Amino acid sequence: MELILIKSSKHLSLFEKEWSTILEVNQNKNPFIEFKFVYNWWKFLGENEGVEIYAVKEHNRIIAFFPFQLKKTLFGYVVHFLACKDATHMDFIVRKGDVNRVIMFVFDAIINQKKSAVFQLDGLVESCGTPEKLSNYLQARNMKEQYTRIAATSNDSTDYMRKTIFSTNTIRAKTYRNFLWKKEAIIKKKKQVKDARSFSEG
Repeated sequence: MELILIKSSKHLSLFEKEWSTILEVNQNKNPFIEFKFVYNWWKFLGENEGVEIYAVKEHNRIIAFFPFQLKKTLFGYVVHFLACKDATHMDFIVRKGDVNRVIMFVFDAIINQKKSAVFQLDGLVESCGTPEKLSNYLQARNMKEQYTRIAATSNDSTDYMRKTIFSTNTIRAKTYRNFLWKKEAIIKKKKQVKDARSFSEG
């Protein structure tokens, strides 16, 4: 497998067919990972947002895309999904049968390049299976994660999304990861207190 860094929305436009074909095979229902949303967001809103989309090429065929935004900090890199402030549901664009091996290849490559990085990935829908496969990868690489589950209700059904945080094993990255973990714990505690008050008042 070969990792290709897509450097601009114009560069991304060359891969529209491959991107859309993967989503069609997966019978995708998430509008935030459709090619048009990603392309237009990058072109009109994300030009200065540190977008890095990674494509995976195997046997002269593109088999996956990983849409990220990166920010350089004193602790190293912070990696979010693309459009992290505008999209509520995100995922990797990869055929379901290829997810495990592609996650391993892409994250190994990014970690090898960036060395010190914290990943804060919001909006992974549990029913799509990606969160479980990502957790399996992290366990295999001895990397700890912490995630928050958020209920998402639509059409009388409830699914859960994960906000997952993990880091590479450098001291700088783990320090910032621990800070984010504590921050999430405080937010969760405040929400529980608020929900308990609302329940008692109702």
